[in-house]
Amino acid sequence: MKLEDDALKLLQSMKRTDGKKYTAGTINRARYERLEQAGLIKGTPINVGDVIYTLLPAAEEHLAH
Repeated sequence: MKLEDDALKLLQSMKRTDGKKYTAGTINRARYERLEQAGLIKGTPINVGDVIYTLLPAAEEHLAH
């Protein structure tokens, strides 16, 4: 599966921050949800409006290129 540049940049930024990304408030999470559906990241709700996304091992394949 080939990722779009935006998705690859998001994964790269997550890798630089210990493989995690904290999102707060009512933001558009569509790009995170697409990566989660692809099995590359996992979202964990912290409360009603906040989610922490974590890189999964499958993302490493895309980051190695």
